[in-house]
Amino acid sequence: MRKKILIGCMVALCSGAFMTTASVAHHGVNGQFDLSKTLEKTGIVTRVRFVNPHSYVYFDVTNDAGAVEQWRCELRSGSLLKRKGWTTDMFAIGSEITISGSPARTEPTTCYTETITFADGRSLIRYGEVDDEGNFINPEKGVDTAQNPAGQQPASDTPDLSGNWSEPIANGPPLPYAGRAPDYVLTQAAMDAADNWVAEDNPRFSCKPTNIILDYRFDQMINKIEQSASEVKLTYGFMDVERTIHIDGEFPGTIEPSVTGYSVGKWDGSRLEVMTKGFAPGFLEAIGGRSTRSIPHSDQMEIAETFYIDDAGELVHEYTITDPVYLAEPHSHLQKSVKTDDAFEPFNCDDLTVEEAFSNN
Repeated sequence: MRKKILIGCMVALCSGAFMTTASVAHHGVNGQFDLSKTLEKTGIVTRVRFVNPHSYVYFDVTNDAGAVEQWRCELRSGSLLKRKGWTTDMFAIGSEITISGSPARTEPTTCYTETITFADGRSLIRYGEVDDEGNFINPEKGVDTAQNPAGQQPASDTPDLSGNWSEPIANGPPLPYAGRAPDYVLTQAAMDAADNWVAEDNPRFSCKPTNIILDYRFDQMINKIEQSASEVKLTYGFMDVERTIHIDGEFPGTIEPSVTGYSVGKWDGSRLEVMTKGFAPGFLEAIGGRSTRSIPHSDQMEIAETFYIDDAGELVHEYTITDPVYLAEPHSHLQKSVKTDDAFEPFNCDDLTVEEAFSNN
């Protein structure tokens, strides 16, 4: 029995109505927040935390009965905010802010931020940016159009892939990427395993990576590539994943199973051909928050990858996933990224999605 399940980023799984107003956070915005409702709260800033995968601003709100409520509202990841020019200084302790957004489904004093209005009257949308002069820029939608500043092939026959690479950052809600992956074709075993999935199984709830394919492009983080004659090292901006591709090497007799597996590569002209195996059982897709849905993979999974720079200067990452246990067919796709001058920053995951209690301290 075969069944196709749509994958891709979590944006692709949102309804079209939500796509026009909000990005999907990695835990699933629709599950944590009720985007069919809106609210507006004005209060005094008590704390702000720029962390990954989601930042939060905390503020005291005086309700209609005159009592003070401690509110917190979710922002984008700290890494993305800083890359877009946001600073914690914008949220001066004791200053007044007004936040428009959507309420949390289960937490009465938590919200999803759409727009922030500061004490000076200026407003900044969730996807806005701040330029070097401190001006607020609020594009309605779309993606950055900056092209790869390097984009040049080195004189050597072997391309230099080193540098910082990222999927272009959206100035608005991330748009469906033309290269979104097609459906996985699952075995019955995969569907049976999914029946036992609960949201708490999502590795991201424990600040752990999911897999080398999904995390490579997740949340538009910067990935750093360091290249030498003997190896290519990739450090992912998401969840601090580190993997090494051993050039012209061989698989060891024994591989310690891990999330990243063991990768061996070779140059075929301008293309880096990579084979990875030795994975610990895990997930090809893990979604918790708005649904209980997963696509597992076994320790028999193998991934073939090709990295190369195309004529536009973009880094193309093609891949084929095979898993005789959970995939009825090999799964192939590609993803692209552009070189950026933005600095690479460690992810340093500090998940604030669920807080049993918070104070102003």
